[in-house]
Amino acid sequence: MRPTGICVVGSLNADLIAYLGADESAASYVAGKRFEMAAGGKSLNAAMSIASLDPTVTLLGRVGADDLGNFITAALQARGISIDGIIPDDSIHTGVGHVRVNPEGEYDTVVVPGANGNFSPADIDAYLEDHAPPAFVVLNLEVPLPAVRHAATRFRELGSQVVLNLSPVHAEARTLLRLADVVVMNLSEACHVLDVPQNTDVPLLLDALREAGAKTPVLTLGGGGVAALNGNDLVQAKVAPTRVVNSVGAGDSFLGTMVVAMANDHPFPVCLGVANEAGRLVCSHSESFLTPADVQPLEEVVGVRFAKAPAGSSAGSEKVPT
Repeated sequence: MRPTGICVVGSLNADLIAYLGADESAASYVAGKRFEMAAGGKSLNAAMSIASLDPTVTLLGRVGADDLGNFITAALQARGISIDGIIPDDSIHTGVGHVRVNPEGEYDTVVVPGANGNFSPADIDAYLEDHAPPAFVVLNLEVPLPAVRHAATRFRELGSQVVLNLSPVHAEARTLLRLADVVVMNLSEACHVLDVPQNTDVPLLLDALREAGAKTPVLTLGGGGVAALNGNDLVQAKVAPTRVVNSVGAGDSFLGTMVVAMANDHPFPVCLGVANEAGRLVCSHSESFLTPADVQPLEEVVGVRFAKAPAGSSAGSEKVPT
């Protein structure tokens, strides 16, 4: 039987988000405009976006056995995502992302991995003892490399297609290129992986990534859209300008939406186009993932219907403004 469904594997964080004011900093002091706590982490953001389009998505990862972990699991349940694959870890705190968003919507982050750092190959094996392999597995590098490598290998052996976001990029990222069916990264990450100048032409980068082992390399280009090699075809898609409120989850929402479109057998250019629009929509609001309210405008813009069922309600536990 052909595997079905999407599983996102990896990181879950409590994001502590400070929105900066417009005033200049002075003496290492920056005034903030507002603060929010949100469920986050690259894997959670992707899963939340997928859940708005396909509520059968599953998520596998670790949280601490603490209040922040409870906050995250409540947010997942409110969106209709099963917490069956969420492992409470009583040896360490939940992962935390300390995020600062400037008035232009750009951000920097300090991530304290917490329970994400304990995610292991054994967690993958234990999950597969009780769950059938999915059609698609979504991975990133926000959990330890041995776990990512093991997940990519095991799931592929079982027939899953592996989609890897090569972020946050590090020295060993290149060794993972051959383990995925689709590899997604931004321009800066690609240049780091290949050790080439930042001004390297995009087609040259894609060719070099293919030669390094990436079967289908995808480059996100921010306001420049996206470019990819699909087979022998160079596929490019532009993105409409938008007013950026918060770009924290744009890449994760791009990733999740692309996978949903792939799972629904849409042509690859359509998958990239709808993913582009998802990233743009997420940049335009404070949530770091697609919400149910985004689904209709997303489908209208790209002319494709692929939300499988009404998504779960968007509950206040996902974000706590202060």
